[in-house]
Amino acid sequence: MSPDFIKRKVLLLGDASVGKTSLIRRFVVDKFSDDYITTIGTKVTKRDLRLELGTRVVDLSLMIWDVLGQKGYKGIQESAFRGAKGVILVYDLTRPETRASFDDYWVPRVRAVAGTIPMIVVGNKVDLVEDRQDAVTRVAESGRALGVTAFVSSAKTGESVEAAFLAIGNLVVQQPEAPEDAREAGKEEGPLTLVGATDQIIVDFCHEFGDMETGMPLVRQQLTRAGVDINAPSREGLRLAVEYLAEVEAGFKGAGDVEANKLRRLAWIKEAR
Repeated sequence: MSPDFIKRKVLLLGDASVGKTSLIRRFVVDKFSDDYITTIGTKVTKRDLRLELGTRVVDLSLMIWDVLGQKGYKGIQESAFRGAKGVILVYDLTRPETRASFDDYWVPRVRAVAGTIPMIVVGNKVDLVEDRQDAVTRVAESGRALGVTAFVSSAKTGESVEAAFLAIGNLVVQQPEAPEDAREAGKEEGPLTLVGATDQIIVDFCHEFGDMETGMPLVRQQLTRAGVDINAPSREGLRLAVEYLAEVEAGFKGAGDVEANKLRRLAWIKEAR
């Protein structure tokens, strides 16, 4: 029987430093590093899977979106949510507060944009906990609370990493196609912060460039070049990043548009408290 060819977008969501990037790296290239690297914006990785679903064979291209976990980047995060067909919610078993973020932050936000799409829960870093059985119990309770399958995992040892990604893969290929939500990403309410200004600058550049997936690598490059700390951006670093982004835009936009974009982004930095 000839296989069906399907491409699906899946999100990894969770607070900063819960191990999302490490889980993807373990799943895609079977490697692990103790070095922590903050994800700037989003990063997309692909892995192809062959799934056997009864009499049906599916060749699935899983497009895995690693979304930054720093709260306050609503524009980036909601832009990433659009078109997603499944979610892996990740929390750190050594930091219980990262589990609370599912209910307070991640689940309501992704559902507001992508609708009720399949989800699984992953309690990561089980290799660091003292009481494994307690961790297993807590993760199972987290899954039951959301009505989803849950896994105890370790990106370091590889425990349950493959199983978790296969589980979400099976769920998304069985989910009926639905029209994508056309709602635009919103802005944070209240006074604009430097994090909020950074968020707007990144989303704005990606919009001008074409889309989030193609624009984000350029944003990461220029923010890194400017020395911007995505967790605590400074005005000086952001102003330098805006100049660098303008240099990039000069390659595909007219001088008037480049200057207008630069002034708009600098105004956000000036407005931020």
